[in-house]
Amino acid sequence: MDEIFAAIAASQGGVVMRSQALAAGYTEAEIDRRRRQKLWVPIRRGAYVERAVYAAMTREQLHVAVIHAAVRSLEKPAVVSHVSAAVLRGLPTWGLNLSLVHVTRGDLHSPRIEAGIHHHAGELRNDDVEQIDGIWVTSPARTAIDTARVTEFEAAVVVTDALLHRGLVDKCTILDRLESMRDWPGTCNAGRVAEFADGRSESVGESRTRVAFELVGLPRPDLQRLITTPDGRIVGRSDFVFDEYWTIGEFDGRVKYGRLLKPGEAPGDVVWREKQREDRIRDLGYEVGRIIWSDLSDRPAVAERFRAAFARARRRRAVLV
Repeated sequence: MDEIFAAIAASQGGVVMRSQALAAGYTEAEIDRRRRQKLWVPIRRGAYVERAVYAAMTREQLHVAVIHAAVRSLEKPAVVSHVSAAVLRGLPTWGLNLSLVHVTRGDLHSPRIEAGIHHHAGELRNDDVEQIDGIWVTSPARTAIDTARVTEFEAAVVVTDALLHRGLVDKCTILDRLESMRDWPGTCNAGRVAEFADGRSESVGESRTRVAFELVGLPRPDLQRLITTPDGRIVGRSDFVFDEYWTIGEFDGRVKYGRLLKPGEAPGDVVWREKQREDRIRDLGYEVGRIIWSDLSDRPAVAERFRAAFARARRRRAVLV
């Protein structure tokens, strides 16, 4: 590892600009030699990442590096925005296109794409911007709104749910800022996302499951509900509860099961404990519908599964009554 290069890169997403390398004492010949030997990988013109670091980067980490490089290459200052702001904030990137760096500038009359950077035109208030790692980036509220303005509903819900869940912003703040942007392109989708978003969603899978319920016309469930016995004993907590239909829903993701592992346990122990919990919930008269990641690509099947669960619960309740 090149220690001088690494020291510069450490505070800017792993990237070093050619001008920075020259200022640090590297010669033009040394820089070109490292490029030819592929010790430094160019990610933009005049911007390099060490080969080992580059090889280990996720697409999000690479996008952060490209953001740092892009910002340092701009002739005029700009604020990182839209999906790039979401990446800088470490938000989930499911469904997001990271092929361009997005920035917003108040001095533009119209947007343009140039050298891998999407320059958005738009007013930026003082409360719309803040700094992250030395880079000006849109506030959580603007990040939620702007991302929803340029992405599909489902991907935007994932981002906004995460912002709310992490306590980075509240829904009222998003809606208030959105009110002043009502005539901007894409705000119809942003308004729909802001109304639907819910910080009680704890994962990408749960957010996507809620979207699936919504788009197939199922009623909106309550989230993260404690299920209790008539005498108040807690049986468990469920991701989704359809009160009117005595049905609960669970999103089963690998991350979720990893989160439930106790010290010394194997995954099978979690599965067994979850089965016992589900049996206790069924004993209270509920039906249970489970969703896994692959189910989310077949929304009609999700609808059929839960409508069948509603019907079973209705028949069971009729017998009990």
